[in-house]
Amino acid sequence: MFPTVAFGNKVPVLKADTKVRREWLLAANLNSIIFDFVTRQKVQGQTLNLFIVEQLPVVPPDRYEAVRFGKKTAAKIIRDAVLELTYTAHDMAPFARDMGYVDKAGKVKPPFVWDEERRLKLRAKLDAVYFHLYGVTDRDDVRYIFSTFPIVEREEMAAYDRYRSCELCLAYMSALAAGDPDAEITL
Repeated sequence: MFPTVAFGNKVPVLKADTKVRREWLLAANLNSIIFDFVTRQKVQGQTLNLFIVEQLPVVPPDRYEAVRFGKKTAAKIIRDAVLELTYTAHDMAPFARDMGYVDKAGKVKPPFVWDEERRLKLRAKLDAVYFHLYGVTDRDDVRYIFSTFPIVEREEMAAYDRYRSCELCLAYMSALAAGDPDAEITL
């Protein structure tokens, strides 16, 4: 998500439908681990050409409201996580305002505190939602996709002695499948 500025031909610019302002869904989708996995299968060099972008499997907007986990839609879960992951500094206040994160007087609430542990869990929950949205629910398939990110795995093994983002994602997938999108997962 960028401000309105000029870009060269090496940056495919995707503009959302102006009638439905939900760019945050696209941002979440493009940053999910499963989307990254698929994209890496398509890219042959260092450039992400527009003809490749057009082939990438972006989740259709109506699917976010159709898929529910308990009482929450996928859109609601993603919205809350994207807001917290994105709004960590005052310069993102316009984004928070657009997301409706305001008090009763209409003033934007303070940014979320940067917390690495919380951010790891939010990203894992987002990945779990996207695995469900893409229909990839077999745990071995999820583990395989995570295994294709060896740098992330190596860094997490060094920091935690386990591949925490993968384990958290699998735990959130189970919680979502059980209809509990607000489960507190601790490993």
